[in-house]
Amino acid sequence: MGETKLPDIISNVGDFLRSSADDSRTKAWFDLNLWNRQNFSILTPLYLIISLWLIYGIGLVAYRLTLSPIAKIPGPKIAAVTFWYEIYYDIWLGGTYYRKINEMHKKYGPIVRINPYEVHLNDPDFIDSVFPGPGRQTNKYFFTGRRTGTQNSIVATIDHDMHRKRRNTITNFFSNASIRRLEPVMKEHINTLLSRMQVAGTTEKVLPMHFVFRACTSDLITQYAFGESFHFLEKEDFSMPYMESTDVFFKLNHTFCHFPWVGTLLASSPPWAIKTFIPSLTEMWDKAAMWIERVDEVRNSPNPEKIKTTIFEGVLSSKLPDEEKTNLRLAHEAQLVVFAGEGTTAYTLQSALFQLLANPKEFEKVKAEVLSAIPNTDSLPSFSEVENLPYLNAVIQEIIRIHPGVVSRLPRVSPKTPTLYHDKKNDKEYIIPAGTSTNKTAQIAHMNPDVFEDPYEFRPQRWIDNPRLDKAFIGFARGTRNCIGMNFARLEMSLVLAAIIQKYDIYRGQEGPTLELFDTIRERDIDLNHDYIIPFPAKGSPGLRVKIRN
Repeated sequence: MGETKLPDIISNVGDFLRSSADDSRTKAWFDLNLWNRQNFSILTPLYLIISLWLIYGIGLVAYRLTLSPIAKIPGPKIAAVTFWYEIYYDIWLGGTYYRKINEMHKKYGPIVRINPYEVHLNDPDFIDSVFPGPGRQTNKYFFTGRRTGTQNSIVATIDHDMHRKRRNTITNFFSNASIRRLEPVMKEHINTLLSRMQVAGTTEKVLPMHFVFRACTSDLITQYAFGESFHFLEKEDFSMPYMESTDVFFKLNHTFCHFPWVGTLLASSPPWAIKTFIPSLTEMWDKAAMWIERVDEVRNSPNPEKIKTTIFEGVLSSKLPDEEKTNLRLAHEAQLVVFAGEGTTAYTLQSALFQLLANPKEFEKVKAEVLSAIPNTDSLPSFSEVENLPYLNAVIQEIIRIHPGVVSRLPRVSPKTPTLYHDKKNDKEYIIPAGTSTNKTAQIAHMNPDVFEDPYEFRPQRWIDNPRLDKAFIGFARGTRNCIGMNFARLEMSLVLAAIIQKYDIYRGQEGPTLELFDTIRERDIDLNHDYIIPFPAKGSPGLRVKIRN
């Protein structure tokens, strides 16, 4: 007999099933070519594997479309069936799935299914249900920790109770009282920033402000969290190689998410392998290694005061078990704090400077407020002074609305309690089962025209005229898992912006310290084009560039 072929197998199985009720043909099973030893070949196991794979695939598709607990939630069928739809947009097209999700909302309504396991909402009335307070358990989706490679950090902690315990150890470190103690040191770094800008102004130099602000925010957060900084502001190139290296790392976050073995492979690779095969990651990898060294140095310091000046003090002095105090876990915490306080705040600052320079009336309005409150231009603004500048704070709120520092979706999981959602637009109700990843995205929520009139327009006054808009604001998330460093970030942004506005005017051909946008286009250089957790501009963008004159 000839070799068994896949079509023959399927045909014979069909014949057997049709004849199974006929007692006279009960031997049909044993007569199948498939079970005849003489007909086996090397390819037969392959045919079996393909058959089983096809059966599994068809069954999985049928389950996800009809039997899944979220099968009734609207959205494109291909997204419900496979993660490859999301992978195509986020890996192949480079962090653009957020655009597709926004299109889904426009087509299907305020609730959509974005992949086999996740739901996304764009409804301001449902924010507190997605980001609840302490009265309801809220887990993180397991994908979260994969994105940054810091699975042991607070942000990536999945379990509600473990997150609460870990967060409590550093809550005091980010309190307003603790932040205020850093004011003199923060002013030193801001003075360094202004000095670099003044030096550039002597030759009317164009500065890459996106790198300048990242150097500034990096120095500030590392000084605050670890007692010393990398002094990036003092480097001639503002440590651009390090910034570019972290950009490469962020661009890998979708790959880490969908193919976690890549992150595991990188994490276990020796430094020489990184330098040889991925040299663009070298600078960041070296700094990551320094965090572990820094943890060890602080832990073993004979000076107890040295520990108290770092973020590690709360963890090391807590009642957490020893496995929660390992060098690796603390290094993950350190790395996450740097990531969170560096690129996000820098992006907000560069967006703020761009919008103010591109909108002279807004610049003049906030400058008048700053000078009225702080007439002495020889002294830097203080925390207490910038806190009481309503228009400056409205500018910052509007900037975070249009240009949030974190643009990846914010997943939350209610592990025990299902959630009822009423779609008022379509008058339908949906049950979001317990254990389902429910998401909101700041960029999408903040551009909702039903809430924010002309959402693309820069209008700080809207926050003064209508304080209720705060209910629709999720720039720092919400609930028990909101951004723990948001007070630090707001004060940092207020001080830096106020200091620059205090010293400089918009260039109109006049003498004196001025700033002028240089070949900067909002759509290309400032707006979100690619979601890699933090916002990235269009490919090939030179970033925010400003010509400085003295």
